[in-house]
Amino acid sequence: MTDPRPLPLPDSEELDALGVTGDHRTIYNFLYERRELPPTMKEIRKHVRERKASLGDSIDPEGDGEAAQLDRRKRDLHKKFDIRVVKLGDGQSRHKLFGWADRTNPNAHVINRRVRFEVLQSGRCNKCGRTAEHDGVKLVVDHVIPQAWNGSNDISNLQPLCEDCNSGKKDYYGQFDRFAEEIRDAINYDEPHRRIAMLLLAFQGEWVPSELLAAVASAKQYQEDWQKRMRELRYFGWDIKSKREGTRGERVRVFYRAASTTSLPSTSLAEITRRIEGERASAKKASRTS
Repeated sequence: MTDPRPLPLPDSEELDALGVTGDHRTIYNFLYERRELPPTMKEIRKHVRERKASLGDSIDPEGDGEAAQLDRRKRDLHKKFDIRVVKLGDGQSRHKLFGWADRTNPNAHVINRRVRFEVLQSGRCNKCGRTAEHDGVKLVVDHVIPQAWNGSNDISNLQPLCEDCNSGKKDYYGQFDRFAEEIRDAINYDEPHRRIAMLLLAFQGEWVPSELLAAVASAKQYQEDWQKRMRELRYFGWDIKSKREGTRGERVRVFYRAASTTSLPSTSLAEITRRIEGERASAKKASRTS
């Protein structure tokens, strides 16, 4: 439930009291002014850059680092304000300022003690294998899909990591923050085929690490063979390339990218896949008996 108090006016003393300054204030002001036609994240970034330019502030010429920073600034505002992703007639993800954040349930995003115990009871880091008992590491509850990407507190999205691996994971995933909005969109799809496809599309032909694909594929239900779901996209005219990195004695990492794509049908991709594979199996059986 959204707090019913009226929102602060742009550049008001109330914003000063809340500590909403700099880029945070520029983003808030823009969201406030665009409540009737909420902006996309691309429009928010463009507005902030134009605002900085008008004030003579420095701007990152490459844009990627600044884009990730602005995404984080927008997410910071969620602690105080109810900002939701909505879709209008054009199908684009837009960010609408509804009001104040819900103050009635301050523990909405807190993992309860029972779930924390269940996640950590193995006593072993899921990544490096070190244990609290024998290696003296401190284990923390990690979100497989970060909360910033709409990762849930469901136990299927939680894992035990040592502090070192947890910190390294945050740094590693941080490089993909510029795709945060697109990753959130991909996670929202019900079918694993479509989640995988939308993630590959978001990277616009760049290489996507297999662990990120696996996490997004399993966002709503665990996919033991997510690679098969990805291969099945070829039935829809997709060409997906892979590459391996790493030498003997090192961990080999696998990456994928969409070399060519087509528009996917709006109907169930799983049902279409089953029908195609059934027809192929029948044709293969018929050829053996003819």
